Amino acid sequence: MTASLDLPPTATTADPVIVPGLLSGLGITQRQVPAWITNPNLIADILAGHAEIPPDLMGDQQ
Repeated sequence: MTASLDLPPTATTADPVIVPGLLSGLGITQRQVPAWITNPNLIADILAGHAEIPPDLMGDQQ
């Protein structure tokens, strides 16, 4: 594992990057559950952050 101090500096002109799931992982936004998931237990696990949906399965909700 690389420590953040070992990474090269980011250019000052670089665009900001938000990794998918970062805002929901920090609790800033609610996680999204695709409409095709109907199992209440799976929905609860996704909303609690115990299960992740791969981005290619999210469809238009990305």
